[in-house]
Amino acid sequence: MNNPAIGLLVYRRPKLASGLVHSLVPHRPKVIWIIADGPKNEGEAGICRETRQAVEGAISWPCRVRKVYSEKNLGLRERVETGLDALFFEEKEAVILEDDCHPTGDFLPFCAEMLARYRENPKVAGIAGNCFLSRHATLSSSYFYSRFLHIWGWATWSRVWREYDRASWAWPTEGITRYFPQSRPDEIRYWNLVYSRVASGQIDTWDYRWTSHLWSRGLCAVVPAQNLVWNRGFGATATNTRDEDVEVGIERELPLRPPYVGPSSVHPDERLDRMIFENHFLRTEGKKSLWGRLRAGLRKKLFRLWAR
Repeated sequence: MNNPAIGLLVYRRPKLASGLVHSLVPHRPKVIWIIADGPKNEGEAGICRETRQAVEGAISWPCRVRKVYSEKNLGLRERVETGLDALFFEEKEAVILEDDCHPTGDFLPFCAEMLARYRENPKVAGIAGNCFLSRHATLSSSYFYSRFLHIWGWATWSRVWREYDRASWAWPTEGITRYFPQSRPDEIRYWNLVYSRVASGQIDTWDYRWTSHLWSRGLCAVVPAQNLVWNRGFGATATNTRDEDVEVGIERELPLRPPYVGPSSVHPDERLDRMIFENHFLRTEGKKSLWGRLRAGLRKKLFRLWAR
């Protein structure tokens, strides 16, 4: 089986970072890149150093380890972008995981096969690890194609990453309809508001810019029919999402095993993308009933207790 390089994005959460490495033990990847940001101040120097040591110490099998460490704090966007620049300068393909994105056992085998299957397909930007569809969504395949390349565990090729021209990034004056003319009013409001904040610098993260770059190229992502990555990072130490009870729309939790059967043609499934928008993006904005938020929060608390 294809054994792609793994890129680990870490900062100052040693327990999460070492837990991520432990989840990789059954797969024993041959190449691991540790991409670490530096401390914002002297007070963070110790925890940043501890995080790096925790990751290095948790790698218990023979493999090539590449370290891309910054001594100063670059910030989330610049650290991710420059770190992946270094990785994809040497690697033709890779799986990317942030310290809080812990994969199930089915994630790496799925990514490995999809990276090989779509390696030469210019329509596919990458492989996502998350499935944000409702449990009631019907699929006749192991995966589908989407406009959304979710980045809580994902994979791509150097051919895609190296086309990303960050210096010339801009949000079009027409807004989301430039890329998706049939967008519904709630989608137009949502995405134009988000990207107005990105363009003004109110949101300074890499993933929104990366996503709209893929949209501008008309690319799509391979998305599994089941969720294959859990985000363990919600809470006080998170960079962006500190609300532990955020309902992210993860409902599909069954195994996903080969053989992987895909749709017959490579293009985003508009029906499923609409479901993702309603079940994930609108939910993270709090557009749910009070009962829905309470139920989601209780379910997450119960899962955390069980996971301990």
